[in-house]
Amino acid sequence: MKLVHLIISVLLLSASQYLMAQEYAGLSIDNDLFFGKDYYYSSGIFLQYGYNKDPNAKAREEHALFQEESNKHKRIKSVHWTLGQQIFNPIGRYDSIFAQMDYPFSGHVYLERKVRIQTSEHRFKIWGVQLGLSGPPSMSQPIQNAYHKWVLGLPPLSWVDQQPAGVHMGIQAQWAASTNSKSEIHFTRHFDLQLGTHQTQASIRTGIQWGPLNPLTFYGPPVAIAQSGWSTHLGIQLKYSLQDFNLSGSLFNNKAPFTLPANSFRNTLEAGFAYRIPNWQFIAVAKSRSKDTASQKYARHEVLYLSILRIW
Repeated sequence: MKLVHLIISVLLLSASQYLMAQEYAGLSIDNDLFFGKDYYYSSGIFLQYGYNKDPNAKAREEHALFQEESNKHKRIKSVHWTLGQQIFNPIGRYDSIFAQMDYPFSGHVYLERKVRIQTSEHRFKIWGVQLGLSGPPSMSQPIQNAYHKWVLGLPPLSWVDQQPAGVHMGIQAQWAASTNSKSEIHFTRHFDLQLGTHQTQASIRTGIQWGPLNPLTFYGPPVAIAQSGWSTHLGIQLKYSLQDFNLSGSLFNNKAPFTLPANSFRNTLEAGFAYRIPNWQFIAVAKSRSKDTASQKYARHEVLYLSILRIW
């Protein structure tokens, strides 16, 4: 409980310090149930809050006389908090013998803080830190089983030999940029490096975005808040994974009762749609993921990402 109180206190302190700055809050989810599945990366839920540390940023964006010049030259620093949970399970989610499973049961809950420096509407960089819990302390098993029982009307999953409890820390750095081809067609790229006890990986995302919204809309927290309209996105993520606790357990001990060799090279195909109206942003992205481990029965796994943000 002390950890929970500390997290709440930090969030409230941050909010009170920048109450007059531009802010947003929202909910995002990943779920494969939209594709009639319930295995591998089964679900993710993310509570998000962020604010600009430049109190004049909103005024500059919303003032028509300064909007074009501001987009070219502004340098805005913003802070972004995420409280997230991710759940993974095998196809045989009711199996009680791990030898029959093609993916370990695993859960991870974390608190993440990112600082973004936006140098223009076409470019930003991010650094961040993350603190998380795996195994039973993540509360993934009771939350998933409650959802299955009360929402889906299904029996509880076995969660046999789930990945062990642990405290995880990590750091990350990101960089994103876009290049205009025509007035509403943009070529985008995003680099992400994560170093941590739960995940250590490097990835590059690239794609084409069509529409009037900011070309980096699909690559992170809100950019160019004053905009309204829609955009579509087609892209691919290429990832190299060095450490994946969900599959291989810890680098520092052998407490995991069931592990599988993780694939180092992975890819994800993406197709998305974003819609922005005053004070609201909606994003949907369909993702097709390659295998995380060679043991998976199916070559690809589809997940739908949905996000809704309230901006003020």
